[in-house]
Amino acid sequence: MTKNVEAARTPRTSSTAVGPWCAGLAFMAILSVFGLWLFSTTPDRRRLLILVCLAGLLVCVVIVAWRQRSLGGERSVSEVAQDACVRAAEETSDSTLEPAALPRVLPSRRGQQLRAFAWVVGSSTALLSILALVAGAPQRSERVERLHGAGAEFGRATAEKISDVGRKSSRGKDPYTATVVVRLPGAPGEEPVSAVVKPTTNQPLSVGDKVSVLYAPSQPQLGAVAGDERRLGAALRGQTMPAYLRWSFVGAWVLSCLGAVGHVSATFAFRAYSRLGDRDMAVRGRYVRVAIRYAAGGRKPMGGPACLEIQTDAGVARFHADIDRRGFPELMEGWPLWLCWDARRGARGTRFSPSRTPAALVFDNGLVLHGMMKVEEARELDASSLSMSRNDTTPQGDRPLRLFDVRSQWLLFVEPLILQTSAVVIACTALLTFDVRGVWRWATGIVAILGVWGALGFFASDDADRKRSTKV
Repeated sequence: MTKNVEAARTPRTSSTAVGPWCAGLAFMAILSVFGLWLFSTTPDRRRLLILVCLAGLLVCVVIVAWRQRSLGGERSVSEVAQDACVRAAEETSDSTLEPAALPRVLPSRRGQQLRAFAWVVGSSTALLSILALVAGAPQRSERVERLHGAGAEFGRATAEKISDVGRKSSRGKDPYTATVVVRLPGAPGEEPVSAVVKPTTNQPLSVGDKVSVLYAPSQPQLGAVAGDERRLGAALRGQTMPAYLRWSFVGAWVLSCLGAVGHVSATFAFRAYSRLGDRDMAVRGRYVRVAIRYAAGGRKPMGGPACLEIQTDAGVARFHADIDRRGFPELMEGWPLWLCWDARRGARGTRFSPSRTPAALVFDNGLVLHGMMKVEEARELDASSLSMSRNDTTPQGDRPLRLFDVRSQWLLFVEPLILQTSAVVIACTALLTFDVRGVWRWATGIVAILGVWGALGFFASDDADRKRSTKV
């Protein structure tokens, strides 16, 4: 009696155990910073909580750097992939030359789908968080804070004297500026108090006009600040920015989530693909090579997921996987395998049918690689393929299946430069929670944004691109 095939991931190592925990904590910390900055209304507590989140993020960076060093230092993607394939080859070195049976149960791709979604959402959240920190105000101004403590209210004061009338160089809704002495209503039984404000108005002011101000009715001697609810309402409530700007950032974040869903759909689809069912088909084949697409001119390779060429009886099939061109070792060339795909996806041929279908490579040595195939190319294999619905016997085997997922070992090949850049970005983000204004605030934000963008691009590039970029 045959045994059911065991579907298991690559044996868990310290890198696969620490990596997801650090990535998950970093993801939660970034989301917390974004939410606290937009919706918290207590400046001191908000700053403290954000700094705690950033400290936790920095701890994750330190843990990754320390753990990588304890495992022997940074390695290349090619080396990590090579080790996984060598281990699988050694375990099947004594096996017979008979073709391996097609299993029913496969390692799930759910973890890869979740990681792809979190990668896009986390990256966009980090960039949006820094932009929001730059655009927002970390705390109330000194005068507004003093008025807030005395019970500030919005009111209308009468202009008594006007001077320094000017006009902004750029046209806007309120182009006129002036220095105005206004008369604030005093407490009952007391004389009115005068205060100097600098309003911005749509029309030039005249003596006797009403000016919108923020002042403390119980302590008018504290002075006033020119502005109405539209200008000063968010600052008075302790918010970092007006409501329209805050919800613009929320809308941009929602769009990034939709983009992440689209990325998962194009890269892995939404099916876990952990079991072959009646909708699936399979064909025998051999892995040939990684097909490299070149840009115009034929010199520089194009980026993006790799395309693996599989030789079958019906011709060459192209399998799209979420690995770079150096992430699949040459020693796997010629290895026999089963090419499986979902034959029902996109079968209707309507306008809204997807162009790609979930697919998987099941090597005879037990490695399983998840990816996608074009629907048109999958249909060309129908004549020589095996339909799971027409297969009365359940194909089984006695070998364990391991998911070939090099990206899950990111802790081993993440560059030290990326970790150092992450520390600089965290420091810049922490600085933005304090009252840094003007050019210095924007300069700090630009450094942080460039750091995030550079780290993402450097991590996404493959080994060959990294070597070229680091050559002197």
